[in-house]
Amino acid sequence: MRKQPALAFTLIELLVTVALVSVLAGLAYAGAGSIIDRGNALKCLSNMRQIGAAVHMFAGDNGGRLPGTSHGVSWTNSLSLYLGSNFIGRCPATPRHRARVTYGWNDSLADAQGIGLRLLSCRTPGATMAVAELATNQTSEHFHFAGVRGGASRITPNQFKAAVNVELHNGSADYLFVDGHVENLPWTEVQRRLGQPTTFIVP
Repeated sequence: MRKQPALAFTLIELLVTVALVSVLAGLAYAGAGSIIDRGNALKCLSNMRQIGAAVHMFAGDNGGRLPGTSHGVSWTNSLSLYLGSNFIGRCPATPRHRARVTYGWNDSLADAQGIGLRLLSCRTPGATMAVAELATNQTSEHFHFAGVRGGASRITPNQFKAAVNVELHNGSADYLFVDGHVENLPWTEVQRRLGQPTTFIVP
């Protein structure tokens, strides 16, 4: 009886199989990266909401005043009682950021002595930024925007981008506003708001 020849893959079949496996692996990697990015963005939004809740509890206990930005006391220290011991204050999308906390406070929300303004003195709490994400070259826990007080914002897009990580989450970043709500805004929208006569920076 004649033996059946052993079945084997041809070189072309092997090459096609390897190519298909490579394509599928690439798609899986890209999909996993997208899921991780979305997860980081959601965690960051959650961090911002936690800060917003802490800010309003702090204001409730301190005569309606927002945290200050004097160099002797960080806003994170002022809010520590309200943020809780589990708050890390770092966006997971920037694990190698050199700052202790990767979120910065808008120092236009404090007076010349660094004392926090009263919530009621903010004319547009739903449009005024309180917290944003620090650019990777920044280590301060607040933004030096105080020089633009008294009228429309004079911060240029380039100045703003030098301080804020405006494209961290796929071309956008997370922002906490004085009224406590959080938005993920693309850089193009932030530039539009910076150019408006009503303010994004000044309370």
